[in-house]
Amino acid sequence: MSHSRLVLLFPGQGSQSVGMGRELSENFSEFRQTLAEASDALGYSMEQLCFEDPNKQLGLTEYTQPALLASSVAVHRVLSSRVNLSGVACVAGHSLGEYSALVCAGALNFADALKAVRFRGQAMQRAVPVGVGAMAAYIGTQVEKVVSLCKEISTQKSSVEPVNFNSRSQIVISGHKEAVDAVVARISAEKLGRGLPLPVSAPFHSALMQPAAQEMQDYLEKVVLTALKKPIYANVDARKYSGSEYSRMHLVKQVASAVLWTQTLDAVSAAEQPTLWLEVGAGTVLQGLCKKTLDNAATAGTQDLEAVKAVLNALGA
Repeated sequence: MSHSRLVLLFPGQGSQSVGMGRELSENFSEFRQTLAEASDALGYSMEQLCFEDPNKQLGLTEYTQPALLASSVAVHRVLSSRVNLSGVACVAGHSLGEYSALVCAGALNFADALKAVRFRGQAMQRAVPVGVGAMAAYIGTQVEKVVSLCKEISTQKSSVEPVNFNSRSQIVISGHKEAVDAVVARISAEKLGRGLPLPVSAPFHSALMQPAAQEMQDYLEKVVLTALKKPIYANVDARKYSGSEYSRMHLVKQVASAVLWTQTLDAVSAAEQPTLWLEVGAGTVLQGLCKKTLDNAATAGTQDLEAVKAVLNALGA
C-alpha cells in the first residue's frame, strides 16, 4: 500500500521517555550511527541519555531537546534508507519538532541543529528563574472561554496566555505562576473542564520567553539554512513554506509565540489531503492529536521496533 500523500510529523517536548530508541538502535545501524553523531556533536553519550538516563537529565530541557531531535532524525534515516519517501507531501514539527522537520527536509545540518536546540533549551531556562513561571493544560469544550479568561486575569506584572493549540479540546496556557494558577482555579470554579498544571521547568512559548527569543536570534545568525527539499508548515502561522521561503525568524518567533498545531493540522489537511500522517520519533502524542482534530485521519508512528516494522511494511519496504 503506497502512500502518495504522506505527511511527516515530528514530536516536541513531552514525548521523551527513558529507554526511547533502544530497540531501534539494536536493530538498525542507521539509528546507532545517528546517535553516535549526536554524541560527537554534543560531547556526551546520547545513547546513555536516551536509553538509561543515569544522571536524571532527560527531563531537563537542554538535554530533552537534543535527545528528541536525535531520535527523530535517526528514525527518519532508518525509513529513508529502506523506502522511497518521494511521496512525502510536506513536514511539520511541534515546537522543538520544527528543528527535526527542517533537518529531515534538508534545510538544516544535523550537528548544527543539535547545538541550536541545546542552546535553545539553555536560553529558555535562563529566561525565567525556576518557580516564577508555570504551564497548565486545559481539556474541555470551552477553549474560547479559557482564552478570554487568560486576557481577563493578566496584568502588566503577572500575565498568562494560550501557547499551544493542540486540538479542539486541548490547549496549554503559560506565564507567571500566580496567573496560571488563577486561570486553573477559575476553570475548576466555573466547571469549564479540567485544568492540569504541567511538570515543566519554564513557561515555554509565553511572552516571558522574549529574552530567550533574542538569544536565539543572535545564535541563529551563525547557522546556515538551505533551501527546503520538502515544504514545511510553520508553528507560528500554520502557513506553508517551500524552497528558501522559510527563514530563521520563524524559529526566533517560535520561542515566545503560540504553537498553532490545530491550525497547522487543518491547513495541511485542506491543502495536501494526506493519505497518511506519520509521526517520526519518540512517543505517540501527535498521532493522538491528529485523531482528535481530524475526522478519519490515518495515522502511524515509529515509537518502537514493532511500529517501525509496520510502517516499513505499509510503505513497501
